[in-house]
Amino acid sequence: MKDYQAAAPMVLRLVEAIVRRQRCRVEYRAPWRARANAFPFDPYRLLTVHGGLYCLGRVPAYRNPVTLAVDRIQALALTDEGFTPDPALDLKRYEAEAFGVAWEKPMTVVVRFSADQAPYVREREWHPTQRFHTLKDGRLEMTFRAGGAFEIIRWVLGWGDAAEIVSPSSLRRAVATGLKAAATQYRGRVG
Repeated sequence: MKDYQAAAPMVLRLVEAIVRRQRCRVEYRAPWRARANAFPFDPYRLLTVHGGLYCLGRVPAYRNPVTLAVDRIQALALTDEGFTPDPALDLKRYEAEAFGVAWEKPMTVVVRFSADQAPYVREREWHPTQRFHTLKDGRLEMTFRAGGAFEIIRWVLGWGDAAEIVSPSSLRRAVATGLKAAATQYRGRVG
């Protein structure tokens, strides 16, 4: 869990903007940028995902919704301009379809877990659409429907050799590529 005490005044301004439906001017520094970008932002809702605080909203110049990590907002000011929430942005659907914070086209994902890890997988809700099926040998298959390929891949890689993506094949290939690259890093350095 990240510490947001220093960001408390900004979070309160975000909440005020959400309640009042008031456009903000944010300065946001993405990890791959050297400097912050400034742009208008219509905040819809705060979300907590894996210990991080995010704000879902719209940037008027973009068609798709945008999710900002609150700790990457360097400055935030409420403007005098209000906004009308986009009725096409269904926040309940967003929560049901996103695996993390990235809202992408959902896909059906099947992940197979080793028998020794099955109890740990079962005891948590990883996604609201998850379903479990225990195989004869004790392994567990979890099926869910979500978008956010990067976040799904990173989550599966975190299980190491205890998890295997069964489908879709595009995610399976991406995990295999990631594991191959990791194995190359460790070649000759073990022991």
